[in-house]
Amino acid sequence: MEELLQKYRENFNDIPSLYEYQKQVIQKLYQRNNTLAIIPTGGGKSLIYQLMAMELEGITLVISPLLALMEEQVNELNEKRKIPSLALNSNISFLDQREILRTLGDSYKLLYLSPERLQNPFFRASLIASGIEVSMIVVDEAHCISQWGSSFRPDYGQIKGFVEFLKSKNQSPFLLCLTATLSEVARKDIVTEFYIEKENIVIKDIIRTNLSLYFQEVNHEDEKAEYLKEFLAKHQPQKSIAYLYSKKKCEQYASDFSDNYKVGYYHSSIDAEDKQQTYSQFVNGELDLLFATTAFGMGINIPDIDCVIHLQIPNSVEEYYQQVGRGWRRKDVEKECQCLALWSEVNFDRRLKEIENEKYTVEHLKEAFNLLIGSAKIKRIGQIVNKDKDALANSDYNLQLIRYKLERYGIIRTIGETNGTPLTIEFYNNTPLWNEIVKSADDMDSFNYVSKDLGVSITTIIEHLYEQDLAANIKKLPAMKKDIYFEILVLQLEQSLAEKIVAEINVEIDFKIERLNELKELFICDNPTQRITELLS
Repeated sequence: MEELLQKYRENFNDIPSLYEYQKQVIQKLYQRNNTLAIIPTGGGKSLIYQLMAMELEGITLVISPLLALMEEQVNELNEKRKIPSLALNSNISFLDQREILRTLGDSYKLLYLSPERLQNPFFRASLIASGIEVSMIVVDEAHCISQWGSSFRPDYGQIKGFVEFLKSKNQSPFLLCLTATLSEVARKDIVTEFYIEKENIVIKDIIRTNLSLYFQEVNHEDEKAEYLKEFLAKHQPQKSIAYLYSKKKCEQYASDFSDNYKVGYYHSSIDAEDKQQTYSQFVNGELDLLFATTAFGMGINIPDIDCVIHLQIPNSVEEYYQQVGRGWRRKDVEKECQCLALWSEVNFDRRLKEIENEKYTVEHLKEAFNLLIGSAKIKRIGQIVNKDKDALANSDYNLQLIRYKLERYGIIRTIGETNGTPLTIEFYNNTPLWNEIVKSADDMDSFNYVSKDLGVSITTIIEHLYEQDLAANIKKLPAMKKDIYFEILVLQLEQSLAEKIVAEINVEIDFKIERLNELKELFICDNPTQRITELLS
């Protein structure tokens, strides 16, 4: 496979050669085999699919949960490697996203997306309308697929459905699943989900030899700042990242350390421009200490971080090791990365209670089901109901997970999505159907009402909107108001099925508790590197 690198030497002139495990993965992709590659952070995972994408006809879709990583890689691909690429995410305005999708064409070799995007019907419609061949799908941070871990994301569970959708449109992409760490039970989930044969699993030794791990127990939360100051003074790192899970604490710590360090903070609520500025400052050495949530991203390629700090505990050994894996990745200069985790019994007790509170009862599940479908309005099986997408994502009932479970068991079926209501959407030139819809909506500005009044299915209305949007005939489409439409296949959850779903959810939560306990064992053991090897190899 070294000849492939030589073929595209102009694009990858800074890469002297491929590692043996990179060659192994590329060889399997050449044979169009679904492949799982477990490669440590800094091991060159992205080079594998970027190089392979150059060789394939059509486009490669890269599914990533990390917006910052998308931006970083796309900037490098476009500016440094001269490979046309796009990150389709919320940093692009809603109007610009629609314009890009209407004119997708074959302009790009790689398209970076969040897993949520794959379920967007307009994205699906535009992808098929473009005529582009999707040759390869890369699932980055593939551990998010598995229910057996703290990083499980329900939308990752829908990737298989997207692949099946493409196959129904006569496309046949193969998959590359990538992750830095993966337990054996999570590995089984992935290979089962995507039919990955044993011989198509490539594992590179994930244990890093240049990470010095320190764990310090504290009695009170306010002791952490003093311990951190002492640690930084002793080791004198040049570039440090401190992970927290609280946005507020990121800002508080940044303020507390600003007198002695060039500090910044980074979390999901910062606007895109400030995020980019903070990122650039950290990369260029204008900041020597950054307090960040995991919104900063696990896959970001900053090779000279020489100190990784945990001020709040992660959820598992895997999550911890992925985060310290940000540490010193330069290959031309050898250096130890100092990794400090500060923790207390209270931290673990609180996290344990948070996880236990995620457990369901049958009554809780039925309440969530009723909230999801609005049971009071249900008259018959097959009826269509809608749910505000933000309400779905932000519900205390974790409705996104419940939706995933209910669809899996054939209780509901997603029909599609709309932005806005009939009277808030404007066409440049009204079609006959839209004229009827607008007239009907004068009585009630609701797609469900219009559908019933006109005897036109919601599916027909949604497909008409997608068609007209693709044809650039929609003048105004509200970005912030988005509804998801479900078909109700079951009016009432049977007790036995509800108990089955609850048991399934609670087993997964019990496993999260086990992972947290493993992390605590790691924090207090005498040989953490050996323990990590035992748990992750």
